[in-house]
Amino acid sequence: MSSLDPVAVAGAGIGGLAAALALGRSGASVHVYEKTGDFSEAGAGIGLGPNAVRVLQQWGVNTALQAQACTPQGLIARRADDGRIAGQLPMGQSFIEKYGAPYLTVLRADLHRTLLDAVKKHEAITLHLNHGVSGINLHAKGLELEFDGIHQRHQAQALIGADGLHSNVRALMFDRDGPSASGHWAYRALLPMADAPKFFQQMHIGIWMGKRLHVVHYPVRGGDFLNLVVLIESNGPASQAGWDVSRSTEQITVDLKQAMHTSCHALNELIDAAKGWRAWCLFDRPPLWHAGQMAKDRVALLGDAAHPMLPYLAQGAGMAIEDAAALASFWQRTGKTASENLLDYANARWSRVSRVQQRSRRNGRIFHADGFLRMARDTALKWRGEQLMDLPWLYAA
Repeated sequence: MSSLDPVAVAGAGIGGLAAALALGRSGASVHVYEKTGDFSEAGAGIGLGPNAVRVLQQWGVNTALQAQACTPQGLIARRADDGRIAGQLPMGQSFIEKYGAPYLTVLRADLHRTLLDAVKKHEAITLHLNHGVSGINLHAKGLELEFDGIHQRHQAQALIGADGLHSNVRALMFDRDGPSASGHWAYRALLPMADAPKFFQQMHIGIWMGKRLHVVHYPVRGGDFLNLVVLIESNGPASQAGWDVSRSTEQITVDLKQAMHTSCHALNELIDAAKGWRAWCLFDRPPLWHAGQMAKDRVALLGDAAHPMLPYLAQGAGMAIEDAAALASFWQRTGKTASENLLDYANARWSRVSRVQQRSRRNGRIFHADGFLRMARDTALKWRGEQLMDLPWLYAA
Protein backbone atom coordinates (compact mmCIF):
# COMPACT_ATOMS: atom_id res chain seq x y z
CA MET A 1 0.00 0.00 0.00
CA SER A 2 1.43 3.38 -1.00
CA SER A 3 0.63 6.99 -1.69
CA LEU A 4 -0.48 5.82 -5.13
CA ASP A 5 -3.47 4.08 -3.58
CA PRO A 6 -6.72 6.02 -4.03
CA VAL A 7 -8.75 7.90 -1.49
CA ALA A 8 -11.99 5.99 -0.96
CA VAL A 9 -15.32 7.79 -0.59
CA ALA A 10 -18.31 5.85 0.77
CA GLY A 11 -21.57 7.21 -0.63
CA ALA A 12 -22.49 8.89 -3.90
CA GLY A 13 -25.03 11.40 -2.67
CA ILE A 14 -24.41 15.14 -2.78
CA GLY A 15 -21.75 14.97 -0.04
CA GLY A 16 -19.91 12.00 -1.55
CA LEU A 17 -19.85 13.42 -5.06
CA ALA A 18 -18.74 16.82 -3.73
CA ALA A 19 -15.91 15.14 -1.82
CA ALA A 20 -14.86 13.13 -4.87
CA LEU A 21 -14.88 16.19 -7.13
CA ALA A 22 -12.94 18.34 -4.68
CA LEU A 23 -10.35 15.64 -4.03
CA GLY A 24 -10.01 14.85 -7.73
CA ARG A 25 -9.46 18.52 -8.52
CA SER A 26 -6.75 18.64 -5.84
CA GLY A 27 -4.80 15.87 -7.59
CA ALA A 28 -5.94 12.79 -5.68
CA SER A 29 -7.03 9.53 -7.24
CA VAL A 30 -10.53 8.82 -5.89
CA HIS A 31 -12.75 5.75 -5.80
CA VAL A 32 -16.42 6.32 -4.89
CA TYR A 33 -18.37 3.36 -3.48
CA GLU A 34 -22.17 3.53 -3.66
CA LYS A 35 -24.17 0.78 -1.97
CA THR A 36 -27.20 1.03 -4.27
CA GLY A 37 -27.50 0.02 -7.90
CA ASP A 38 -27.82 3.50 -9.38
CA PHE A 39 -26.75 7.06 -8.81
CA SER A 40 -29.84 8.94 -7.68
CA GLU A 41 -30.94 11.37 -5.01
CA ALA A 42 -34.27 11.36 -3.17
CA GLY A 43 -35.98 14.48 -1.91
CA ALA A 44 -37.27 17.69 -3.40
CA GLY A 45 -35.85 21.21 -3.33
CA ILE A 46 -32.96 22.69 -1.36
CA GLY A 47 -31.52 26.14 -0.77
CA LEU A 48 -27.86 26.90 -1.45
CA GLY A 49 -26.47 29.94 0.32
CA PRO A 50 -23.66 32.06 -1.16
CA ASN A 51 -21.20 30.16 1.04
CA ALA A 52 -21.91 26.98 -0.94
CA VAL A 53 -22.42 28.62 -4.34
CA ARG A 54 -18.96 30.22 -4.17
CA VAL A 55 -17.44 26.75 -3.81
CA LEU A 56 -19.46 25.46 -6.78
CA GLN A 57 -18.21 28.43 -8.80
CA GLN A 58 -14.62 27.49 -7.95
CA TRP A 59 -15.29 23.93 -9.10
CA GLY A 60 -16.61 25.15 -12.44
CA VAL A 61 -20.08 23.59 -12.08
CA ASN A 62 -22.08 26.68 -11.23
CA THR A 63 -23.02 27.55 -14.82
CA ALA A 64 -24.58 24.13 -15.40
CA LEU A 65 -26.38 24.29 -12.07
CA GLN A 66 -27.76 27.80 -12.54
CA ALA A 67 -29.43 26.69 -15.75
CA GLN A 68 -31.66 24.51 -13.55
CA ALA A 69 -31.84 26.75 -10.48
CA CYS A 70 -33.56 29.97 -9.42
CA THR A 71 -32.20 33.10 -7.81
CA PRO A 72 -34.93 34.27 -5.39
CA GLN A 73 -35.30 38.02 -5.17
CA GLY A 74 -36.05 37.97 -1.46
CA LEU A 75 -37.26 36.13 1.62
CA ILE A 76 -40.66 37.04 3.03
CA ALA A 77 -41.64 35.74 6.49
CA ARG A 78 -45.33 35.75 7.36
CA ARG A 79 -47.62 34.63 10.16
CA ALA A 80 -49.46 31.49 9.16
CA ASP A 81 -52.70 32.38 10.94
CA ASP A 82 -53.44 35.71 9.24
CA GLY A 83 -50.83 36.03 6.47
CA ARG A 84 -49.38 39.27 7.83
CA ILE A 85 -45.77 39.99 6.88
CA ALA A 86 -43.45 39.59 9.87
CA GLY A 87 -40.14 40.43 8.16
CA GLN A 88 -38.41 40.69 4.79
CA LEU A 89 -34.89 40.18 3.45
CA PRO A 90 -33.80 41.38 -0.02
CA MET A 91 -31.69 38.77 -1.82
CA GLY A 92 -31.09 38.59 -5.57
CA GLN A 93 -28.51 41.14 -6.70
CA SER A 94 -27.93 42.46 -3.18
CA PHE A 95 -26.61 39.05 -2.11
CA ILE A 96 -24.29 38.92 -5.13
CA GLU A 97 -22.90 42.35 -4.26
CA LYS A 98 -22.59 41.55 -0.56
CA TYR A 99 -21.36 37.94 -0.66
CA GLY A 100 -19.91 37.47 -4.14
CA ALA A 101 -22.47 34.84 -5.11
CA PRO A 102 -26.26 34.45 -5.26
CA TYR A 103 -28.58 32.43 -3.10
CA LEU A 104 -29.95 29.59 -5.24
CA THR A 105 -32.98 27.35 -4.92
CA VAL A 106 -32.71 24.08 -6.81
CA LEU A 107 -34.12 20.59 -6.98
CA ARG A 108 -31.93 18.17 -5.07
CA ALA A 109 -31.88 15.87 -8.10
CA ASP A 110 -30.58 18.71 -10.30
CA LEU A 111 -27.71 19.48 -7.93
CA HIS A 112 -26.89 15.77 -7.68
CA ARG A 113 -26.94 15.38 -11.48
CA THR A 114 -24.68 18.39 -11.94
CA LEU A 115 -22.10 16.99 -9.53
CA LEU A 116 -22.39 13.50 -11.02
CA ASP A 117 -21.78 14.81 -14.55
CA ALA A 118 -18.65 16.65 -13.36
CA VAL A 119 -17.39 13.56 -11.50
CA LYS A 120 -17.93 11.29 -14.52
CA LYS A 121 -15.84 13.63 -16.67
CA HIS A 122 -12.92 13.58 -14.22
CA GLU A 123 -10.32 10.99 -15.21
CA ALA A 124 -8.99 10.62 -11.65
CA ILE A 125 -12.36 9.51 -10.21
CA THR A 126 -13.75 5.96 -10.46
CA LEU A 127 -17.35 5.11 -9.52
CA HIS A 128 -18.49 1.74 -8.12
CA LEU A 129 -22.15 0.75 -7.80
CA ASN A 130 -23.45 -2.00 -5.48
CA HIS A 131 -20.46 -1.54 -3.15
CA GLY A 132 -21.68 -1.01 0.39
CA VAL A 133 -18.76 -0.72 2.81
CA SER A 134 -19.10 -3.47 5.44
CA GLY A 135 -15.59 -3.68 6.89
CA ILE A 136 -12.59 -1.41 7.45
CA ASN A 137 -9.19 -2.96 8.16
CA LEU A 138 -6.57 -0.39 9.15
CA HIS A 139 -2.88 -0.97 8.44
CA ALA A 140 0.30 0.99 9.00
CA LYS A 141 0.22 2.67 5.57
CA GLY A 142 -3.46 2.66 4.70
CA LEU A 143 -6.58 0.56 4.90
CA GLU A 144 -8.50 -2.23 3.24
CA LEU A 145 -12.22 -2.14 2.53
CA GLU A 146 -14.70 -4.99 2.55
CA PHE A 147 -18.09 -4.83 0.85
CA ASP A 148 -21.49 -6.43 1.36
CA GLY A 149 -21.83 -9.58 -0.73
CA ILE A 150 -18.67 -8.93 -2.76
CA HIS A 151 -15.70 -11.29 -2.41
CA GLN A 152 -13.00 -8.73 -3.03
CA ARG A 153 -11.15 -6.13 -1.02
CA HIS A 154 -9.96 -2.71 -2.12
CA GLN A 155 -6.93 -0.82 -0.85
CA ALA A 156 -7.00 2.89 -0.06
CA GLN A 157 -4.92 5.58 1.58
CA ALA A 158 -7.92 6.86 3.51
CA LEU A 159 -11.69 6.58 3.68
CA ILE A 160 -14.20 9.42 3.66
CA GLY A 161 -17.56 8.40 5.08
CA ALA A 162 -20.16 10.39 3.14
CA ASP A 163 -22.81 7.71 3.40
CA GLY A 164 -25.54 9.80 4.92
CA LEU A 165 -27.72 9.91 7.99
CA HIS A 166 -27.49 6.19 8.77
CA SER A 167 -23.77 6.01 7.98
CA ASN A 168 -22.24 2.55 8.12
CA VAL A 169 -18.75 4.06 8.17
CA ARG A 170 -19.70 6.00 11.28
CA ALA A 171 -21.04 2.83 12.91
CA LEU A 172 -17.87 0.89 12.05
CA MET A 173 -15.33 3.51 13.18
CA PHE A 174 -16.93 6.05 15.50
CA ASP A 175 -20.14 5.07 17.30
CA ARG A 176 -23.02 2.69 16.75
CA ASP A 177 -25.68 5.00 18.15
CA GLY A 178 -28.12 5.87 15.41
CA PRO A 179 -29.77 9.26 14.86
CA SER A 180 -32.89 10.08 16.85
CA ALA A 181 -36.31 10.97 15.52
CA SER A 182 -36.79 14.69 16.14
CA GLY A 183 -40.58 14.60 16.42
CA HIS A 184 -40.75 16.83 13.35
CA TRP A 185 -42.16 15.74 9.98
CA ALA A 186 -41.63 17.26 6.54
CA TYR A 187 -44.46 16.99 4.03
CA ARG A 188 -43.11 17.83 0.59
CA ALA A 189 -44.73 18.46 -2.77
CA LEU A 190 -43.68 19.90 -6.12
CA LEU A 191 -46.24 21.63 -8.32
CA PRO A 192 -46.09 23.47 -11.65
CA MET A 193 -45.92 27.18 -10.99
CA ALA A 194 -48.91 27.68 -13.29
CA ASP A 195 -51.01 25.46 -10.98
CA ALA A 196 -50.21 27.46 -7.85
CA PRO A 197 -52.59 30.22 -6.71
CA LYS A 198 -51.57 33.47 -8.39
CA PHE A 199 -50.49 34.99 -5.07
CA PHE A 200 -47.68 32.40 -4.87
CA GLN A 201 -46.43 32.74 -8.45
CA GLN A 202 -43.40 34.82 -7.56
CA MET A 203 -39.61 34.60 -7.41
CA HIS A 204 -39.38 34.77 -3.63
CA ILE A 205 -38.83 32.38 -0.77
CA GLY A 206 -41.84 32.37 1.52
CA ILE A 207 -41.88 31.23 5.15
CA TRP A 208 -45.20 31.06 7.03
CA MET A 209 -44.76 30.59 10.78
CA GLY A 210 -47.43 28.98 12.95
CA LYS A 211 -47.93 27.11 16.20
CA ARG A 212 -45.86 23.88 16.06
CA LEU A 213 -45.47 24.21 12.28
CA HIS A 214 -44.20 26.32 9.46
CA VAL A 215 -44.50 26.28 5.67
CA VAL A 216 -41.75 27.04 3.16
CA HIS A 217 -42.13 27.56 -0.59
CA TYR A 218 -39.76 28.70 -3.32
CA PRO A 219 -39.32 28.49 -7.11
CA VAL A 220 -37.14 25.87 -8.79
CA ARG A 221 -36.34 24.82 -12.37
CA GLY A 222 -36.05 28.39 -13.60
CA GLY A 223 -39.37 29.29 -12.00
CA ASP A 224 -41.37 26.59 -13.80
CA PHE A 225 -42.10 24.76 -10.53
CA LEU A 226 -42.82 25.64 -6.93
CA ASN A 227 -41.26 23.54 -4.18
CA LEU A 228 -43.51 23.33 -1.12
CA VAL A 229 -42.68 21.97 2.33
CA VAL A 230 -44.92 21.81 5.41
CA LEU A 231 -42.94 21.12 8.59
CA ILE A 232 -44.96 19.88 11.53
CA GLU A 233 -44.13 18.87 15.08
CA SER A 234 -45.79 15.52 15.69
CA ASN A 235 -45.75 12.66 18.13
CA GLY A 236 -46.56 10.15 15.40
CA PRO A 237 -44.49 7.07 14.52
CA ALA A 238 -41.10 7.54 12.89
CA SER A 239 -39.67 5.73 9.89
CA GLN A 240 -36.09 4.55 10.18
CA ALA A 241 -35.72 5.11 6.45
CA GLY A 242 -36.50 8.81 6.78
CA TRP A 243 -39.22 8.68 4.12
CA ASP A 244 -42.30 7.06 5.60
CA VAL A 245 -43.47 4.90 2.69
CA SER A 246 -46.30 3.46 4.79
CA ARG A 247 -48.05 6.82 5.09
CA SER A 248 -50.88 6.78 2.56
CA THR A 249 -52.02 9.73 0.49
CA GLU A 250 -55.22 9.78 2.53
CA GLN A 251 -53.30 9.87 5.82
CA ILE A 252 -51.06 12.67 4.59
CA THR A 253 -54.16 14.66 3.60
CA VAL A 254 -55.63 14.15 7.08
CA ASP A 255 -52.33 15.18 8.73
CA LEU A 256 -52.14 18.37 6.69
CA LYS A 257 -55.78 19.30 7.29
CA GLN A 258 -55.40 18.82 11.04
CA ALA A 259 -52.18 20.82 11.22
CA MET A 260 -53.35 23.66 8.96
CA HIS A 261 -56.85 24.20 10.32
CA THR A 262 -55.93 27.48 12.05
CA SER A 263 -53.92 28.83 9.10
CA CYS A 264 -55.17 31.54 6.77
CA HIS A 265 -57.18 30.92 3.62
CA ALA A 266 -54.38 31.79 1.20
CA LEU A 267 -52.03 29.24 2.74
CA ASN A 268 -54.66 26.50 2.76
CA GLU A 269 -55.45 27.27 -0.87
CA LEU A 270 -51.78 26.60 -1.71
CA ILE A 271 -51.78 23.33 0.23
CA ASP A 272 -54.92 22.20 -1.59
CA ALA A 273 -53.38 22.98 -4.99
CA ALA A 274 -50.43 20.63 -4.44
CA LYS A 275 -50.60 16.93 -5.28
CA GLY A 276 -48.28 13.98 -4.82
CA TRP A 277 -47.31 14.73 -1.23
CA ARG A 278 -44.63 12.65 0.50
CA ALA A 279 -43.84 12.57 4.20
CA TRP A 280 -40.44 12.32 5.85
CA CYS A 281 -39.66 11.94 9.52
CA LEU A 282 -36.76 14.26 10.34
CA PHE A 283 -33.87 12.69 12.23
CA ASP A 284 -31.19 14.49 14.17
CA ARG A 285 -28.01 14.08 16.19
CA PRO A 286 -26.66 16.31 18.97
CA PRO A 287 -24.39 19.09 17.69
CA LEU A 288 -20.71 18.16 17.41
CA TRP A 289 -18.51 19.06 20.34
CA HIS A 290 -15.01 17.95 19.30
CA ALA A 291 -12.98 17.10 16.19
CA GLY A 292 -12.66 13.43 17.13
CA GLN A 293 -16.28 12.96 16.09
CA MET A 294 -15.30 13.73 12.49
CA ALA A 295 -11.88 12.09 12.07
CA LYS A 296 -10.15 9.02 13.47
CA ASP A 297 -6.92 7.56 12.12
CA ARG A 298 -7.32 7.34 8.31
CA VAL A 299 -11.10 7.70 8.34
CA ALA A 300 -13.11 10.94 8.29
CA LEU A 301 -16.80 11.75 8.09
CA LEU A 302 -18.45 14.37 5.89
CA GLY A 303 -21.93 15.84 5.51
CA ASP A 304 -24.88 14.08 7.13
CA ALA A 305 -22.69 11.17 8.20
CA ALA A 306 -20.86 13.60 10.47
CA HIS A 307 -23.40 16.30 11.34
CA PRO A 308 -27.01 15.81 10.25
CA MET A 309 -29.11 18.86 10.96
CA LEU A 310 -32.73 19.91 10.88
CA PRO A 311 -33.53 21.85 7.69
CA TYR A 312 -34.41 25.11 9.46
CA LEU A 313 -31.31 26.96 8.28
CA ALA A 314 -31.28 25.34 4.81
CA GLN A 315 -27.61 24.39 5.15
CA GLY A 316 -27.45 20.59 5.01
CA ALA A 317 -26.13 20.46 1.44
CA GLY A 318 -24.16 23.67 1.95
CA MET A 319 -22.23 22.26 4.90
CA ALA A 320 -21.42 19.07 2.96
CA ILE A 321 -20.07 21.16 0.07
CA GLU A 322 -18.02 23.26 2.48
CA ASP A 323 -16.72 20.06 4.10
CA ALA A 324 -15.59 18.75 0.72
CA ALA A 325 -13.71 21.95 -0.13
CA ALA A 326 -11.97 22.00 3.27
CA LEU A 327 -11.09 18.31 3.03
CA ALA A 328 -9.43 18.79 -0.35
CA SER A 329 -7.46 21.82 0.83
CA PHE A 330 -5.95 19.84 3.70
CA TRP A 331 -5.46 16.67 1.67
CA GLN A 332 -3.24 18.30 -0.93
CA ARG A 333 -0.72 19.48 1.68
CA THR A 334 2.66 17.76 1.71
CA GLY A 335 4.79 16.78 4.67
CA LYS A 336 1.91 15.42 6.78
CA THR A 337 0.40 11.97 7.07
CA ALA A 338 -3.09 11.10 5.92
CA SER A 339 -4.23 10.86 9.54
CA GLU A 340 -2.83 14.31 10.32
CA ASN A 341 -4.49 15.87 7.29
CA LEU A 342 -7.86 14.34 8.18
CA LEU A 343 -7.61 15.47 11.80
CA ASP A 344 -6.71 18.99 10.70
CA TYR A 345 -9.75 18.95 8.41
CA ALA A 346 -11.94 17.94 11.35
CA ASN A 347 -10.42 20.62 13.59
CA ALA A 348 -11.16 23.23 10.92
CA ARG A 349 -14.79 22.15 10.46
CA TRP A 350 -16.39 20.85 13.64
CA SER A 351 -16.99 24.19 15.38
CA ARG A 352 -18.65 25.80 12.36
CA VAL A 353 -20.94 22.88 11.58
CA SER A 354 -21.83 22.58 15.27
CA ARG A 355 -22.91 26.22 15.25
CA VAL A 356 -25.09 25.57 12.20
CA GLN A 357 -26.62 22.51 13.86
CA GLN A 358 -27.47 24.57 16.95
CA ARG A 359 -28.91 27.46 14.94
CA SER A 360 -31.04 25.05 12.92
CA ARG A 361 -32.59 23.69 16.11
CA ARG A 362 -33.07 27.21 17.44
CA ASN A 363 -34.81 28.32 14.27
CA GLY A 364 -37.27 25.45 14.64
CA ARG A 365 -38.27 26.74 18.07
CA ILE A 366 -38.62 30.29 16.76
CA PHE A 367 -40.60 29.35 13.64
CA HIS A 368 -43.01 27.18 15.68
CA ALA A 369 -43.38 29.57 18.61
CA ASP A 370 -46.59 30.39 20.45
CA GLY A 371 -47.51 32.73 23.29
CA PHE A 372 -44.89 35.13 24.61
CA LEU A 373 -42.08 33.75 22.41
CA ARG A 374 -44.20 34.33 19.32
CA MET A 375 -44.93 37.92 20.40
CA ALA A 376 -41.24 38.54 21.00
CA ARG A 377 -40.35 37.03 17.62
CA ASP A 378 -42.88 39.12 15.73
CA THR A 379 -41.81 42.31 17.51
CA ALA A 380 -38.14 41.67 16.76
CA LEU A 381 -38.87 40.95 13.10
CA LYS A 382 -41.02 44.06 12.79
CA TRP A 383 -38.23 46.38 13.91
CA ARG A 384 -35.08 44.49 12.90
CA GLY A 385 -36.30 41.93 10.35
CA GLU A 386 -33.67 42.39 7.65
CA GLN A 387 -30.83 42.48 10.17
CA LEU A 388 -32.04 39.35 11.95
CA MET A 389 -32.78 37.36 8.78
CA ASP A 390 -29.47 38.07 7.08
CA LEU A 391 -26.57 35.86 8.23
CA PRO A 392 -23.16 37.33 7.36
CA TRP A 393 -21.37 34.92 9.74
CA LEU A 394 -22.72 32.07 7.61
CA TYR A 395 -22.85 33.41 4.07
CA ALA A 396 -19.58 35.39 4.05
CA ALA A 397 -17.37 32.67 5.54
